[in-house]
Amino acid sequence: MKSRIFSSKHLKTISKGQIWIPAFITLGFLLAFPVTGMVKLSSWRDLQYSDLQILILYNNLWKDGFVLSGLIIASIAAFINSVNGFIYLYSGKKTDFYHGLPMKRAELFLERVVSGLVYYLMPYIITEFLMICIGAMRGFFSLNIMGMAVGMLFLHLLIYLVIYFSIVLVISVTGNMLMGILCLGGMYLYGIVLNLLLVAYGQSFWRTFFSEYQYGGFNTLLHTASPGTLILSMVSDYAEGKTGKLLAAVIILGVILGVLAWIAYKKRPSEAAGKSMVYTWVSMVVRFMVVVPGGLAVGWIFYSPTTGKVRILWWIFGMILGTVVIHGLLETIYQMSFQGFFAKKIQLVIAGVLVAVCALFFQKDLLHFDSYIPKQEDIVSVNLNMMSFDQDYYENVQKTKDGDYEITDVNNWAESAMAFIGKNGIGDQTYKALQDIVAGNPKSEVIDGDYTYYTSIKYTLKSGKEIYRKYWIETENLSALVKGLYEEENLKEQKFGFLDLDQKYLKNIGLNDASGKGFSIFQNDPDKIKQLLEAMKKDIDAATAEDFMQTPEVKIDFAYQLPGKQDVNNMIPGNTKADVQYAEWIVGIYPSFKNTLAILKETGYPLTVEDLDIEKIMLNYFNDEDGQQEDVTYEKPEEIRALKEALTVRYNGYVDKDSEIYQNIYVSVFTDKGEAVNTYGLKKEKLPDFVKEKITELGIIQSSMQVDAPVTKEETVYTDDEEDVVTQAIIGGADAPSEIYLDSTVESE
Repeated sequence: MKSRIFSSKHLKTISKGQIWIPAFITLGFLLAFPVTGMVKLSSWRDLQYSDLQILILYNNLWKDGFVLSGLIIASIAAFINSVNGFIYLYSGKKTDFYHGLPMKRAELFLERVVSGLVYYLMPYIITEFLMICIGAMRGFFSLNIMGMAVGMLFLHLLIYLVIYFSIVLVISVTGNMLMGILCLGGMYLYGIVLNLLLVAYGQSFWRTFFSEYQYGGFNTLLHTASPGTLILSMVSDYAEGKTGKLLAAVIILGVILGVLAWIAYKKRPSEAAGKSMVYTWVSMVVRFMVVVPGGLAVGWIFYSPTTGKVRILWWIFGMILGTVVIHGLLETIYQMSFQGFFAKKIQLVIAGVLVAVCALFFQKDLLHFDSYIPKQEDIVSVNLNMMSFDQDYYENVQKTKDGDYEITDVNNWAESAMAFIGKNGIGDQTYKALQDIVAGNPKSEVIDGDYTYYTSIKYTLKSGKEIYRKYWIETENLSALVKGLYEEENLKEQKFGFLDLDQKYLKNIGLNDASGKGFSIFQNDPDKIKQLLEAMKKDIDAATAEDFMQTPEVKIDFAYQLPGKQDVNNMIPGNTKADVQYAEWIVGIYPSFKNTLAILKETGYPLTVEDLDIEKIMLNYFNDEDGQQEDVTYEKPEEIRALKEALTVRYNGYVDKDSEIYQNIYVSVFTDKGEAVNTYGLKKEKLPDFVKEKITELGIIQSSMQVDAPVTKEETVYTDDEEDVVTQAIIGGADAPSEIYLDSTVESE
């Protein structure tokens, strides 16, 4: 009998009246491959792309565009064939008829699987071969294209089988259409919904929870916990040329679904048609999988909009309400009667207990999520988001085998290229600072203590596991951490990596003097540029971690143009020149950089506060107690001299020594060239007597905490409670003053 199942005569016989299925699938693949290919090739010609560019785009179409369009049609084909082959299980009469045929269940199962495969594969192979011929006629044929075509055939076949068997499994374990639709939707959406629920609870109850990047179990739920998301993740990796692990996972999933579908179909009782669930144990598993997260979700809905002590009461009320209602509705669907709403009371109580346990894990942090830090010997690297406290801007440049360059900027701080890695693992000082940060992180929303920053950290373990956290960090702990990164890790190499690049790629150098004004320097003097770079190398090689903990009063902007390969996402029609990538470094010049400062002194621009020709200084005194503030302008020479001694540039948060700077005074400095752009502060121990008298007169009490987030290069810093945007861009001219943009205020000279 098995040989008859696979015979062409038998397939022709069972296909009578179903010719519309392969016809519809053929139409779909015609649109997905030949039609899409011809439209793309014609549009590229019309846009006047070069032959080389079209070849690059055409190759990308085979590993990206055709994969996505074919995925859609393969999914539709799997749905049609699976439903057409097994939907009869929902009808008692049809089930009795088919199961009364002189065929074993296994043979009947194979017959429908094989016929569905034929309906799918014949249109696919024909239309894909047609697309290869169309490309060859246009001059685009190679063994590489043939290889991608064969690879795509097996990729789509695997996707087809996974979706096909998942639907057959759902049909085999459910007894009616409604339950089948609900279970199929749950199979494909459960991981996404559960991920959203866990993220919502994590943000609500864990102070260090990081939700911007999905990692660990959260990433698994979002991207690989259902057949649909796992397939999409595999396709995404396939486009990037890295399908290994996910491809193996999809193959294993396909085998598991196929075996489960066959077992469920083979053991399914004929009289199960019309019931909600065929197998009692499956209905119980589904019940708890739905009721427990559902109760937590309803509880969070009541919890999130409320505040104060009553929010816990509303949260408990919501969880009880959600658990009871969802359990009752699910049991009503199972029994197809409202009389079953309060049935299975014991299971309802068990579900309620599970909801309460899960809630306690979050509310009491029984997993010690906020206090967790990996063991030092397990950490292979640490990534730190420095944008909230560091005005330096730097990028990581790696040369590829093709001679091009891959650039990762500091905004992508979590990328592996931006990781801080010690020679023998994370050093003791770095780890001790991390421990202090974790221990000092506030347990409530009220932040006490000195100057505090909000930032993110990523731990990468030797096992390959990645862990993200967000912390409030006091200046003392932050300074200790950054000092450790300079001393024990590779922060120095990260920030000043541009010095290893060929000078021919350096296109512009911009100097921000002690007032913050921007100038292009040494624009047409390569010898002077070479001297500057060599001087910086000497200073950096000799610099200690302590040197980088000082306050720089000037900074330099290095702009590079590096060769790169053409990218299909930003290809310019007709462009035959090599693509250019832009990289930029904005770094402070520290007081210990004597060689560098000697070169910069030749520019004639002020390099220290002492060098500034200050005409007046305006101090804004503000009182935290009553909210009052007063502006006082000082123009007398003796006042300016006294204030100059206390004046310091506010730069990176970890070097400003905020505890030494008076926090209740904003400083505005005016030079002979206008208002200075830099941010300044006054040192407490050097406050002039007339400033102290004014503080006493206004009754100002030094604030205990203030949050500041200096950033650079058009970057945005977000916190849970506020959204601050600070923008700064430097545009250099040829040895002339340049425009500076700061907080949407334009100053030009």
